[in-house]
Amino acid sequence: MCFTPFILAGGDKPFVRYRSEVRRVKDIKYSYLFQIYGKLLTAIQAEITEMYYSFDMSLAEIAEIKGVTRQSVSDTLKKVRAELDEFEQKLGILEKRTEITKFARTLSDELRSSLMKIVEK
Repeated sequence: MCFTPFILAGGDKPFVRYRSEVRRVKDIKYSYLFQIYGKLLTAIQAEITEMYYSFDMSLAEIAEIKGVTRQSVSDTLKKVRAELDEFEQKLGILEKRTEITKFARTLSDELRSSLMKIVEK
């Protein structure tokens, strides 16, 4: 699936074919951040975040299971996203890992494998 916006004929503004594509790109980012910083969240925040990002459940489904309102789930996810962004801003683990991965692509297979083993520890 392509996540790149394209220009409509006769238009000058980028247009995303499916609104959900933009959401998916953001979801991937927060999924990665959750994998890195998830243990820093409260148990309830982590559970709701995992249900939403890992199990692809809707706000309504999560609300029903947790016995809360859909708005409560939405507010929790909004707060979690802000916290994950703050953790990344302060610690920068995802950014550093991305830079290392880009560098690793320039190496031979043997060196890349060795580097990635070190990074994954």
